[in-house]
Amino acid sequence: MTAPDLNAGELPHLTTDRPRHRSATHRTTRELFGHDGKFFTVPGTFPGGLPDHIGFTPAVYAVLHAPDPATGESEFIVRDVDGQRLTLGSPAPDQTAAIRSALSALAEDRQAHTQRVEHNRVHVLGLAPTPPVRIGHTEADTCVVHVRCSCPQVEGLAAHYEHVSLAADGWLDEASTTLWKFCPTSPTQVITYSGTARLTSTSRNDKGQAVVQVQQTDGRHEVIALTRVSDMT
Repeated sequence: MTAPDLNAGELPHLTTDRPRHRSATHRTTRELFGHDGKFFTVPGTFPGGLPDHIGFTPAVYAVLHAPDPATGESEFIVRDVDGQRLTLGSPAPDQTAAIRSALSALAEDRQAHTQRVEHNRVHVLGLAPTPPVRIGHTEADTCVVHVRCSCPQVEGLAAHYEHVSLAADGWLDEASTTLWKFCPTSPTQVITYSGTARLTSTSRNDKGQAVVQVQQTDGRHEVIALTRVSDMT
């Protein structure tokens, strides 16, 4: 499913029961669409090669064995299950061809969406092509915050954020007992509402919030919640 050539590689797993069905009814394709068939799930990371800050919700589709409305000949079609139940790809005389056509159409749609997102970030919003803050995990169960760093890849990549304050509010402070730190090549100048200071250490306060200890230009040390840090340079 992550192969660049969608005419090669393994197909998704097919199942007769609807994945993530919301009730005890409508569990089969016949109950949902009036035709026999099977379900399959496409992960949010499909197709391979998308930027790691672009994610999609896993989607469920059904491949149905049904007659062509115009000719009456038997064919296979793929339709959306969780959305408007639209046809994805082109009908085909066999199941494999129908699924590959659907995957190819979905790949093109997601790649086009990704290009629009990246174009809008740069040319409409005036932002960097990718969010500058990345959150990763290490085997020692430590959150690592990467801020415009030189790390080409992030171990255990979990999320992207526009600002370190958002990373604190949306991730670090939610895991209030987890250790955290900045990666070694992240900036060390911390910009707060009161000015710029030098980062000296990271920790958590008695409320479990992620905090940074900084040294002001006059030599004073101060502990600041990461949610109050607007940027790092």
